[in-house]
Amino acid sequence: MSILEAEERTVLPPSIRVRLAGPRDCEALVALLDDPAHAREQVLTWLETPGTTLLVAQSEIGVLGVAVLLTRIMPKASGGMHKVVEVDNLVVHPDQRGQRIGRRLLAAVVEWARQRRAAQVEAVVGVGGARRFYESFGFATAADRLVLAA
Repeated sequence: MSILEAEERTVLPPSIRVRLAGPRDCEALVALLDDPAHAREQVLTWLETPGTTLLVAQSEIGVLGVAVLLTRIMPKASGGMHKVVEVDNLVVHPDQRGQRIGRRLLAAVVEWARQRRAAQVEAVVGVGGARRFYESFGFATAADRLVLAA
């Protein structure tokens, strides 16, 4: 294999910065979501809802991913209250997956939560890839939630 062929096979991760999303990001965020029929409404709801924050991973080619965060004040078992940040959604553009963009975005989420003095960061996941992703980052299972279908 020539040097040129090796260079073509090596895909360098794009230079990424994570920032707060705003209304100007609406089209790029809609393009990241699976359900185009409801994506615009969902993005606008996220952007307009108090307690919801969107962080985007961006490079020179545009928005590569988004983390949707919900901030709640919750009671502590020992009394008092504490702040919890929940990762409601974390999406990386399909063409950009496997380049550690999700990990960089999640690291920014954790730092954002720490700066706001959150006691913990949560992610609700099922079985499979998402669970492995969060566990590889250091998340651990907590069995203190009860759920009832409405």
